[in-house]
Amino acid sequence: MAAGAASDALVVLALARSPRLAALAEGIAAAREAAPAEGALPDPMLGFSARGEDYPGADIGEDPMAMAAIEVSQTLPWPGKRGRRQSAAEARIGIAEAELVAMRRRLASEVRAAYAEQTAIDASRRALRASIDLLDLLAPSLAVRYETGQSGQRDLIELQLERLRLAAELDDLEARGAGHLAELAAMLDVAVADLPPLDAGLPAIDDTVVADIAPADLAAAAVAEARVAGARRRAEAAQGEGSPDIVLGAEYGWRDALPPMVTARVGVELPLWQSRKQDALARAAGHEHALAEAERREALAMAGAEVAGLQARLDAAQRQIVRLNTGSLPQAALAAESARAGYATGDAGVAELVGALRRLAETRAMLAEREADRYTAWAALRALAGRDPVLQENRP
Repeated sequence: MAAGAASDALVVLALARSPRLAALAEGIAAAREAAPAEGALPDPMLGFSARGEDYPGADIGEDPMAMAAIEVSQTLPWPGKRGRRQSAAEARIGIAEAELVAMRRRLASEVRAAYAEQTAIDASRRALRASIDLLDLLAPSLAVRYETGQSGQRDLIELQLERLRLAAELDDLEARGAGHLAELAAMLDVAVADLPPLDAGLPAIDDTVVADIAPADLAAAAVAEARVAGARRRAEAAQGEGSPDIVLGAEYGWRDALPPMVTARVGVELPLWQSRKQDALARAAGHEHALAEAERREALAMAGAEVAGLQARLDAAQRQIVRLNTGSLPQAALAAESARAGYATGDAGVAELVGALRRLAETRAMLAEREADRYTAWAALRALAGRDPVLQENRP
């Protein structure tokens, strides 16, 4: 599997199986179900009564003031109240949808970072094993030299200590890789054994994809904007709550042999406690709107910092990769080959050879880490701005 296809497969799997995304999707569904309820009418009230001038001594149908009645009443919110309430509730849908988009982008970024980290671990593992294999090849000849007096015990101990050190590093790296795979599997809600192959290497990157990303492109900015819109709608709804509700009622009185009595009623709420209830809630909603505006400014600032940080990380990794490929790695490889040749001819000792091999392994691991850093920063910029192709957001 090609490197790009391997990392894409992980992102596809994460988007399909992530528990975090599933939870956010359920939150959107809940908000959609709840929004219409905010704009619904209150339930009507049904009442029963019996009355009489000399009740219960008077008989219905004989005393004109005696009757059994059934009454229906309905509270009608002041015009506009229901619409504002539902609009405020629907704003929660927009916030939840923006949060889902943000989480999808963040998850794509995290998965690609995890893939890059795993490739760096694999590269470091291969470098360590190559060094261990070479030391194992040298061990028999060094043992012969020691037995024949051509080499001292110090050289033999030096090689054995280096072999033990490399084995310990390899164990640490294996544990790190196993823990990393477990975390990745948890993100995807699969077993480690069910993870797709992760050994295809890193995909190529294209600097033009992230060259024009602005802080406002990040999903965090959209989430903050949705929260501002929601707070504004809640403030509008709270300001309208001070209008009194209207109560309509109708009563049918049964008087047996006498004609029935029908009564209609219209009532209006008295806003006696408005200053302590509706007005206070409106002021609180105004503060929440101001809070959301402040959080939007902070979100834009933090998005700018994140974009700048990722771009700086990308540029720094690119410079280090160039230095490693053109300078450090060729020189370390040449030094290791020279020390190996010198050891074979007796011109170099074990300490020199071990040191050269250690520097070569460390340089290879460093190159793998810098390549992983570069890809991680590039993939994060692309994903957080909605430009990861797997997300299918149709952005340029």
